[in-house]
Amino acid sequence: MTKQERIAIARQAIDDHKRAYYKNGDYIKADFWDFAEIFEIIVDAYENFGGEEYLKMFSEMYEHAISAYGESWEKNPFNDDIMWLCIALVRAHLLTGEKRYLESAVSNFDMTWERAYSNDLGGGLWWRIENQSKNSCVNCPASIAASLIAKAVGDPSYTEKAKLAIKWVSQNMYEEGIGKVYDAMNINGRINKWSSTYNQGTFIGANMLLYRSTGENQYLIRARDAASYTVNEMYKGGIMNNEENGNDLPGFKGILARWLYRYALDQKDESALNWIRMNAESAYMNRNSAGLMWTQLATKTEDNKEYDVFSMSSAVSVLVNSI
Repeated sequence: MTKQERIAIARQAIDDHKRAYYKNGDYIKADFWDFAEIFEIIVDAYENFGGEEYLKMFSEMYEHAISAYGESWEKNPFNDDIMWLCIALVRAHLLTGEKRYLESAVSNFDMTWERAYSNDLGGGLWWRIENQSKNSCVNCPASIAASLIAKAVGDPSYTEKAKLAIKWVSQNMYEEGIGKVYDAMNINGRINKWSSTYNQGTFIGANMLLYRSTGENQYLIRARDAASYTVNEMYKGGIMNNEENGNDLPGFKGILARWLYRYALDQKDESALNWIRMNAESAYMNRNSAGLMWTQLATKTEDNKEYDVFSMSSAVSVLVNSI
């Protein structure tokens, strides 16, 4: 399949998903972080292959976010949710120069960092405002957000925050030399060693951004090892046909695709790139008659089954991030 063919299919995947779920800046029945993640897919599309229609969507989706969530998102108890919308908006700013996107991202990042970061359990950010666990799912996105803000505003203090967040993950949630990223540490210090595409992907992304901003090889090594572990150990080089259960899990692999794709392009890792493309082709071959694709990329999407908007976004991200 040629690059232009992959782009055409990715555009169609976005259009089909929009037709089913999008209205006036909102993705119907998408929660806060679901919305933020789907926003990022639109950002990915504009970054990867362009399109004026996506710029229009940036504005529509931003207006919806402010209308639905307010200028400050402090009422959301999930610190990771807020980091996700910060990432989407600062990425949109970096592509467009739109100041209001950056202003919302910076103010809400600062608020969240202030309430979430502490020296308990060796550092890092709390997952929720109750401060009962520190998770990879907030610290890796926080590192990504901080690195992107540092680039946008030219303030090295944000790079230091990015380093702090990923340092905690690397020291507590990561198997050095193996590439496996753990999930969480509870307030008593007990570690959940489960690994997900979400955490593998954001760990790759956080480390690659720090490698690019600092030139320190430790970050590249960790990104490479996490990428290799995901492809060769978690999936044995095969199709991602799991993560089908639960409210959030079905949307995770779209996050992996985003950051693994950028790592593969940056490092010219043809093996990782070919693996993503293989998954994209499998997803496309298993679409239903409306062009929608379920999170199990090797399983046929049914015509007469009701699917969740977020679970149907994973495959779109895989297609958009495999050009």
